[in-house]
Formats: sequence, structure tokens, C-alpha cells
Amino acid sequence: MPAPYPCAYHTTEAAVGRIDGTAKNLYDLAMPTPTAPHDTPAPPPDLLVTGHFRESDGYAAYRRHGSGNWLVTYTVAGQGRYRQPGLTLQAWPGDLVLLAPGALHDYAVPSGGRWEFLWAHFHPRPAWLSWWRLPEVGQGLYHAAVPGPIRPRVEQTFLTLHADACGGDTLRREFALNGLEQVLLLAAREQAAVRRPLDPRVQEVLDLLSADLAAPHTLGTLAAAVALSPSRLAHLFKREVGDSIGETVLTLRLRQAARLLLFTTRPVGDIAVDVGFTEAFYFSRQFRRRYGLSPRAYRAGLTRDEG
Repeated sequence: MPAPYPCAYHTTEAAVGRIDGTAKNLYDLAMPTPTAPHDTPAPPPDLLVTGHFRESDGYAAYRRHGSGNWLVTYTVAGQGRYRQPGLTLQAWPGDLVLLAPGALHDYAVPSGGRWEFLWAHFHPRPAWLSWWRLPEVGQGLYHAAVPGPIRPRVEQTFLTLHADACGGDTLRREFALNGLEQVLLLAAREQAAVRRPLDPRVQEVLDLLSADLAAPHTLGTLAAAVALSPSRLAHLFKREVGDSIGETVLTLRLRQAARLLLFTTRPVGDIAVDVGFTEAFYFSRQFRRRYGLSPRAYRAGLTRDEG
């Protein structure tokens, strides 16, 4: 059984995850069709999965429904290409690109080109939501060009967090998340002059959620706390955060549950209650959907990985 936090997809020219010849034909079209071949497999939607790819012409990935977590890529050398209907984004050295959960994944090495990039699939820490937003250039597609003077720092930080994510022990994985936070902070700092701060009412909702995940939060109670109608808060929150309140609450609860499984030996049922689940079966089903393993298997896999 695979362990949590896989250090996934170390690749060089012969890429694991390179699409097969049939799927490659998708890139001869303007956009894939609904009857296109199967999507490129995605890493499991874990807290953090990282990789360092050096790819040539022929490498491509296509996932019509994206993945269950965020994907960030940082181009080190060469050029990558991202596509959405009516949009093509070229990724050059120093470009940081984010894809939101559920956003279309359609990226490749341009014909005759090469692309070296670092990447991470991850779930953000709650505090990141208030500052990490980059300019949105497509549907769930964000892009920022890192200025030349800080590129060596960003690249080295990304390489270090990749090494930490592959380290196998829990503390190194925490270091890896800290490194990813630093990469995103560096990019966000460069956008600070043009970035609008998070709406204070949305920030208050995020603070309320983070302060007490076990509370019976509903759209109605949260709307009342910030003096908005439920419909207005739902619209505002989705616009500001990029996800619904319900999905955000679920993500925060599952993320905290994964951390408690990681750092404590407390019973799974107690952890479920602590993070706000009233039914153990529903907790286990949602955890498996998000992380690909039951809570007990997740913990057991981690123990074997470190043992």
C-alpha cells in the first residue's frame, strides 16, 4: 500500500507519466473533445507531493477535471505551454503558474522544445488564503513572473522543499510545506503593489473557521457573523477565495485530520469529532476521496514509511 506524502515522479527524459501515443494526438487539436482518450493520471490529492522534471518534445499532461488539490509549477529552463479554451500561456524561466482544484490541466512542451520545471501538488494552509493570490489569467489558472534578482532564491527554496518532501519523516515534510510557503510568499510579495487585499468579511469567515473547525458552521451562521445575507456571502466568498464555503470547510477539516493522524496516536474516531465530523463513516468516506486511503490506512502507511 502506498505511503502518504509520496515523493512522486522523479523523471528525466524518459518521463513517468508521459502520455501515450494515442493521447498525444490530442495536441494536434485546438482543444480535446469530450470523447478524447483517458486523462493523464494525477498524483494522489495528498497534503504535498513534489517533483523535478526535465522534459523534451512529446511530454504533455491533460486532465479535463484537474486534480483534487492545487498544482504549482516553477519553470527553471526552456519553455512550457498551458492551454484553456481560447487561451494559451507560455511559461518561461522564472514563471510561477498555479492551477486551482478542478481547473483544466492541459500543459506540454512546445514542439521542438525542452522544459525543466519544479512542481508541487498541495493543499494550502488556511492562513495562505489571505495573501497568496496571483493574477488570474484563466479559469483557475494563475501566473506570475518572478523577477530576475530573486529567481535563484526561489529555485533553491523549491529544490530544498522537494528534497525535504522526499525525506520520509514528518518533520522534513513540515519543512517542505514551510519552503513552499516561502516560494509563494516571494511571488506574492512581488504582486503586492497591484493585489487587492482579501475582503475583510471573507477574512473574518476564514478566521472563524480556522479558530474552531469543530463548530457546526453553516452558511447561515457565518453570514450572520459578518452581517451579510447567505446568498451574498456565498457569492463573495467564492469570488475572493475561489472555492465555496462548504468545500473550504471540508478541506480545512480533512487537512487538520491528516495532521492529527500524522503527529498523534489518538483514535481515528476522536480525531473525526475534533475536526467537526459527527459521523465516522462520512469522515472516512470523505478522507478516502481526498487522500486515496482510509484514515487508518493513511496512518499505517505512514508508520511503515518511517519505520
